Parts: sequence; C-alpha cells; structure tokens
Amino acid sequence: MDRQGIELLIFDMDGVVLDSEPLHENARQWMFRELAISPDDRLPDPVGKSSSGFWRRVLEVYHMEGDPYELEKRQYSLVARQIEENHLQPSDGFLDVVKRAKERGIRIGLASSSTRVLVDDALRLLDVDRYFDITVSGDEVAHKKPEPDVYLKVLELAGGEPGRSAAVEDSEAGVRAARRAGIFCYGYVNETSGGQDVSGADKVIRHLGEIEV
Repeated sequence: MDRQGIELLIFDMDGVVLDSEPLHENARQWMFRELAISPDDRLPDPVGKSSSGFWRRVLEVYHMEGDPYELEKRQYSLVARQIEENHLQPSDGFLDVVKRAKERGIRIGLASSSTRVLVDDALRLLDVDRYFDITVSGDEVAHKKPEPDVYLKVLELAGGEPGRSAAVEDSEAGVRAARRAGIFCYGYVNETSGGQDVSGADKVIRHLGEIEV
C-alpha cells in the first residue's frame, strides 16, 4: 500500500482497537455457567463473527429455547462492564497511528461485527469515539463478516474508494471481509484472538505501529 494514497483507514474493533477477545470469552464462559452448559467442539469459532449466530448455534446444539439476540445483548453488556470496571485502554499503538493519520488528513472508520450498542459503549469508555469519522456495526448491515457488507457500508458512507482505503483486522473472517470489499488489509497478529489465520491479508503485522500512514 502506498502510504501517500490512503484516504480512509478502517479498523475492526474487537481485537484491534481494543484487546477485547478475552473479554468476550470471559462473558461467554460466565453465560455458559448461567445456562448450565459445558461447551464442546460442536460450537463454532466465535472470533470475528456474528455473536447472535454463535448463540443461535448454542441453542440448536443444546436443544434450548431462547432468543439469540438477547443472549448477544447479554454477552455485550458483560464485555462493556469489564471495560469500565478494569479501566481498559486502547490497544498499544492505536492512538499513535490514528493521530498520525489525522495529521495527514486521513479519515478513520470502524467496521465491526458487534452491535451498535457495544460499539458506542466501547468507544466511549475507551475515550476514542472522537477519532472516528464513520462507524458501522454488524446490526446495521444484512450480513456480518466474513461477508463484505460492513466494509462496503463504511465506503458508502465515507464516499471512499476501495483502492484508497486500508483495513486492519485480527481475524480470518475479518480479513476475508475486507479483501472481498477490495480493500488493502493489514492482518494484525493478536495472540489473544485465538491464533487466527490472517495470512490472507495483504500485509501481516504484529504491532499497530507497523501500519503505514
């Protein structure tokens, strides 16, 4: 990616803006205990994908009644509580990259599979909401990652071109979504995101400071 050509830099939220995958896992484990469930390998890898889809599968596997969207809401409320109670900070290097980008007139976008409620809560609690020009959540598009809908929506709202945009993703599903939208993608290796395969990205990085802006 020619750093001079970037006009829009789009971040995934969970595992990129915030090292939050452990928070989601904590929330899921708490909920498994509440539901008296012992999870097994019939359940899909939830990282970077639809949480409501994950809980829908849980209900199917364990033959339980319930609303996957209410379970998703419960999970996200537990994540927000952890952010607030532990006074968590953005991922190392995030603020430096964003500030450099802003100085060069690059707009900042967010493309998340999480719901609008969690997106707004997380960005507010991290005190980084003011840096984002465009944010799109998973409940605002027809299909979540690995489909490209959330990225295409960011481009639409920004009036941006895929060839002048770059994305930062920490999951295989996220990388696939960005690439399907025609966007250059940095694959961020975040060890707490569960050993995700980001080799399909245009450039693999191990620190957000490696983003070229």
